[in-house]
Amino acid sequence: MLPIRVLLDERIRADGVSVSTFATRVGDRIRLIETPGETLGELSAVAIDRVMVRYARALESPAALLDDRLDLGDGRALRRMRFHAIVDAEARDYLVYERPGEEPIAVIATMATAALRHLATKLRSSDS
Repeated sequence: MLPIRVLLDERIRADGVSVSTFATRVGDRIRLIETPGETLGELSAVAIDRVMVRYARALESPAALLDDRLDLGDGRALRRMRFHAIVDAEARDYLVYERPGEEPIAVIATMATAALRHLATKLRSSDS
């Protein structure tokens, strides 16, 4: 069985290449992967928690969560959500962080993914 992976973000790099960033759980670590085919690095569930708690906010209303769900262990999970706020021209993707006994919190996916990508690449370069 293939490991579950969750799409975190899609963007176009400065060189014009379309890139998707995914997260997958490998043991007790969360591996960030960009397509086409680059592993950015691995983070602990604690690192994911710190980014999400810092940037995410409580959901104002119940939202339709997408089926994508990445189990982080200890009852914590990352999910995706598409939400069209009244002030936005089109719907945006959000990451939703679920913690046991607490309300889910959400952040715009591009913002959280940029922070996670930065941490993963910095940690990978410091391990080299």
